[in-house]
This record gives sequence, C-alpha cells and structure tokens, in this order.
Amino acid sequence: AITEYKRFIFFHPDDSRVAKTYYKIGLAYRAQGLWQEAIIAMRNAMFHATNDDEKSEYQINLAVTLIASKNYDLAQLELIKVMLRDPNVALDKRILFLRAVAYIYQFQWEEAREVLQEYTDDDKLDILFNKATNLPQKSTTTAKVLSTIIPGTGQFYTGDWRGGLNAFVLNSLLGYVAVDAVLDQHYADAAFWMFFIFNRYYQGNSYRAENAVKIYNNKVSQRAANDILDRLQEIVVPP
Repeated sequence: AITEYKRFIFFHPDDSRVAKTYYKIGLAYRAQGLWQEAIIAMRNAMFHATNDDEKSEYQINLAVTLIASKNYDLAQLELIKVMLRDPNVALDKRILFLRAVAYIYQFQWEEAREVLQEYTDDDKLDILFNKATNLPQKSTTTAKVLSTIIPGTGQFYTGDWRGGLNAFVLNSLLGYVAVDAVLDQHYADAAFWMFFIFNRYYQGNSYRAENAVKIYNNKVSQRAANDILDRLQEIVVPP
C-alpha cells in the first residue's frame, strides 16, 4: 500500500488528495512500528493540508505517533500548536487527553493532574495521582553506600536478590583468592587478583547498585502510570 501511495504522489504532486495520502502513509508506517518514517509522513501531510481543520487532525495524529515513539516533549509541542488555533470543544478534549497521557508516561504527575482538571473531576483519579506523587522511592546514595560496605547489599536493598547474591558471592570469591595468594606469599599473583580482577568488580558494585535503584524506581512509577491510564480508560473514550 505504501508503494502505491508514493506512486500516486509522484504522478499527482498537485492533487488535493496528496495530504490525505501522506497521512495514510504515516498510518501504515506507524502500524509497522517504523516511527521515524511515520513522523516524516505525518509532517508532510500537515505541510500539504489545505485548511486548519485538516492540519490540526494530522498534527494530533503526529502527536499520537510521537507519544508512541516516546518523543513526549515533541508531542507536547505539536499539541500546544494545535491549541493555539483555538480548536472546537471536541478537539480541545482530545488535546487535553493526549497531553495528560504524555505527562503520565514521563511520570510528571502534577502536570498531568493539572491538565486533566480541565477534562474530568473523577475522585478515584485524584486519589491515584496522590498515590503516585507520594511513591516510596529508593535512594541511590543508600544503595551505593551499602554496596561499598558489603558488595551486593545495594541490590538487596532494591529487592534484586539474584543480582545481589551474584555480586556478594563473586566479590567474596575474588577477595578470597587475593587474600589466599598473600598468605601463600605469592605477592605478584595477589597484586594481579587484587588490582586487576577484584578491584574491577568491587568498584562496579556502586554502579550496579545505582542502576538497580533506577530500575526499581522506574518499575514503581510505571505501575502507578498504568493504574492512572487504566482509570482514564474507564472514565473517558480515548481519541
């Protein structure tokens, strides 16, 4: 289908249906997960639109594509541009919905709540936003300190038991080998194990602990985002 659409545009560059054809190309690319190609096609559709209503429709779909490709800030920019054209009530509702979704995916709870205040006054949604705002977050500093004292405990702190156990056992074994070499007076071997092997893994503990915290916090925030999005689906009809 994409090839046929492109052929039509090539042979009929001045046809009034060119904008719609670019839009269909964008939808086809989006269905395949080819985000960059979809974005380019949507922008071409906007460029060839013959009136503001048509341009706004394509621009909103561009914003949807940008959200799907995790380009949230660019999506917000496109939606704001549509708002500046003073759209009708139905279109304004779609814009508010999509802006809120983009904020939710970025875990920007207060911004999403503020946008949705113009959309709905649902009490359950407000409770979910309060819960998201006060999520229990793990501290990267605490995790790094714990892993510096005892390798692996930083991962234990985040609930990453497998990673923590792996770090603890590996560092213990490498430390044992280095100490054993010293006791056997194999100082060259001890230096090699201590400075080139053990030290490498020991120093990496802080990084792995910090990464474990980021993964944990992201999972917690993602669950909160999913709860909010599920509630949104219950109370509104997505665009």
